[in-house]
Amino acid sequence: MLLKVLMATSTIFLSLVLGAIALAFVGYNSPETLSEMLSWARGLKSIITGTGLEPKYNIWVELLLEERQLLFMFFTIAARIALAVIGALFAAMLGRR
Repeated sequence: MLLKVLMATSTIFLSLVLGAIALAFVGYNSPETLSEMLSWARGLKSIITGTGLEPKYNIWVELLLEERQLLFMFFTIAARIALAVIGALFAAMLGRR
């Protein structure tokens, strides 16, 4: 049980670190791509905040949600998916032996 909790926690932490590294890598090697991704995040934010929520809820979404956060979430989720695929391949290789 403790091992499963440690593995899940380490996977989440590793995906955060890998997401930040991937974000920096894209920003360094292809700044125009990162700029385009930021504009997509701005559009996504406008879609999310323009859903017709009541103002007492929507103001908090507008206040707390930023384009940089959305972009970092994208890279973190992509890193999490990559780690899951690698983990599944590794588990499949160990299961066949």
